[in-house]
Amino acid sequence: MHVKSFIVLTLTTCAMLSGCGDKKGPVERPPIEVTTLTATPTDTIRWVDTYGQTEGAKEVEVRAQVSGVLRKLNFKEGESVKAGQTLFEIEKEPYEAQLRQAHAQTLQAQAELVKARRDAKRASELIKVNAVSRQEYDDAQSALSIAQSALALAQAQEQNAKIDLSHAMVPAPVDGIAGKSEVNVGSLITEGSTLLTSITQPDTLRVAFAVSDKSIMGAQLKKDNLVRVFLPDSKEFLPAKLDYISRQVDADRGTLRLRAVLPPNDKFLPGQYVEVRLMIGEYKDVFLVPQGVVRQKSDGTYSVYVIEEGVAREKGVLLGNWEDTDWIVTKGLKPGDKVITNQILRLRDGIRVTEKTAQAPVAEAAGETKTE
Repeated sequence: MHVKSFIVLTLTTCAMLSGCGDKKGPVERPPIEVTTLTATPTDTIRWVDTYGQTEGAKEVEVRAQVSGVLRKLNFKEGESVKAGQTLFEIEKEPYEAQLRQAHAQTLQAQAELVKARRDAKRASELIKVNAVSRQEYDDAQSALSIAQSALALAQAQEQNAKIDLSHAMVPAPVDGIAGKSEVNVGSLITEGSTLLTSITQPDTLRVAFAVSDKSIMGAQLKKDNLVRVFLPDSKEFLPAKLDYISRQVDADRGTLRLRAVLPPNDKFLPGQYVEVRLMIGEYKDVFLVPQGVVRQKSDGTYSVYVIEEGVAREKGVLLGNWEDTDWIVTKGLKPGDKVITNQILRLRDGIRVTEKTAQAPVAEAAGETKTE
């Protein structure tokens, strides 16, 4: 037993010693396979980005024609309304009572007129036979005239009471988009002075916006400059046309006010905050690179990776605006640079890379932008 154990131990030790002399060097990683885009200079539009607010070209204020307590709201802010559609309901009980009283006065005036006509007719017959005096005849005729006027007045008052009652229901004066209600249920409405809401006719919407005077330094702003208005949280836009350019800069804010007209559409509502892009010139000899290949560094600067002699090199770049899915690179690249368009998260300056023989679509890089 002791001999066998010695032999096994000896063999194991020898095997371990023989393995000790078989050392290997560090394993070299294979180069990362990447796709590239050749930097080619081009000319493109220079934009300035800002924010604005849509507004209706035509806005109609809604005010009540009678006073009273607001009982009901029949619309929601931002919804389409039709002319004549009831928006507000003011308490109608006082006006119903007023109408009943006016109607009673009309009935009384009618009865008095019937009596006055009968008396006047009787006086006319009696004066022919000298049964009444001239004074009595004149008094009967005068009473008839007064009764006729009293009936006309009572009928007019009744008609006014009907109108006041109808005005307790406040309609939309025009077709359009209802704005915010300026009053709440239970509020006391004053005839003619309380603003209830506004109706915007959206046939023509405009966008009011402002740009920094520094951002447009050297630019020539004309009404044929292109304007794009973007839908909220979207890259979809509608073209707009400038119709107003202020002639002076706001000294307090350092901005220039502008306004553009949107084409007829159902995508925007009055009062919306929107992103606006204004053409202010043209970039010459710049480069377009997919947004996904651009890295934002911790110091706020930007860079891309290019291939140089089989390794990835990080190049700082200066960006202009973005155009569709591309960034405009104004400085940092030169014609012919091979800009790496994928594997961005795996790259480091100096790491070995190899270029694929068949280029992948540019869109492959999307979503790989990295912030250090």
